[in-house]
Amino acid sequence: MTQDILTLRESRTKLRDKIIERENGKRAQNQLKDYHFLSANLSRFMPHLPLEEHWDIYLNVLCTMMLRDFDVHLVSLADNLYNDSEKTVGSPKIYITCHLGFCKASISLLILKGVDKIALVVDQNTYIKQSAAIQAMHDKFKALKGIDYNIKIINVEKSGSVLEMIQLIKEGYSLFAYMDGNSGYKGVYNKERTIEIPFLNSTIVSRTGLSAISYFTKTPIVPFVSYYDENDFPVTEFLEEISFSGENISLYMENTTKQLYKVFEKYITKHYNQWESWFYFHKYLDEKILFDKDNSFTLEGITNEDFTSNNLGLFKINEDAFLFNKKEYQIYPITAEQFNKLNAIIL
Repeated sequence: MTQDILTLRESRTKLRDKIIERENGKRAQNQLKDYHFLSANLSRFMPHLPLEEHWDIYLNVLCTMMLRDFDVHLVSLADNLYNDSEKTVGSPKIYITCHLGFCKASISLLILKGVDKIALVVDQNTYIKQSAAIQAMHDKFKALKGIDYNIKIINVEKSGSVLEMIQLIKEGYSLFAYMDGNSGYKGVYNKERTIEIPFLNSTIVSRTGLSAISYFTKTPIVPFVSYYDENDFPVTEFLEEISFSGENISLYMENTTKQLYKVFEKYITKHYNQWESWFYFHKYLDEKILFDKDNSFTLEGITNEDFTSNNLGLFKINEDAFLFNKKEYQIYPITAEQFNKLNAIIL
């Protein structure tokens, strides 16, 4: 291992320690909204995991999210980076991954393999808040490696984005998209034109737009996953291509979308403490779970068991206090006095 890599590993350890210190400080102040959403989703999708492990999973997911951006430099420095199963570039492809491990930095691997036209497909929030930073990162990467390539960033939630992606494929661009992050036209809460998919211990609803683009353009889909191995090094695995083979469009879109989730389910099950989507994956649940709710509530009858069974959670946003129904993903504002009373039940 080179000295440059050893220095990077040491820096990563220090960064991880800072993140853990920061989050433990937030925990002491009850600033736990993100933790409770992650914990609610863990209980729904992987109920076999003990509640006592949720906090460590939360910390590891946060560390993974920070380190993967830091570790983009390993693409340049590590000779033993595992990524040898996608060897051909040629015609455009639709590369689809999930928010696991090293995922965001793995786009660099495609560029180093010779993919010189890439359209990165993101949701509207990412497009608005991160487009400039993403472009700056790629400008820096071009200078670092001395290579030239074209990258475009597509807002998948805007009208006409499907036609835009189809046109880009015709112009020789490959797509780079996240199965668990692209909400589609009108946003993630728009449940029109979705299909139900068994996933982990629950059922989600998913758009089929990427499969539709594959169908209409006859462009193969390449699923791939990126994660950190037991030595904390990034691994990227390119999996078997999915190609149109004569099905009608409805059957192709449904089978392809289900196949993709099945592939990612396998890796998420193994590397669950590296999956960012625990923070927001409830948005992919059926609208009956998300929207058909009784907004009234009472504090009467709440016991310690409601918290130890992970049915309820408490958190603050600055000084404002909230009670969180983790089964129904419902948040109720409460007073400071009510918060203290419930917090005493937990303690």
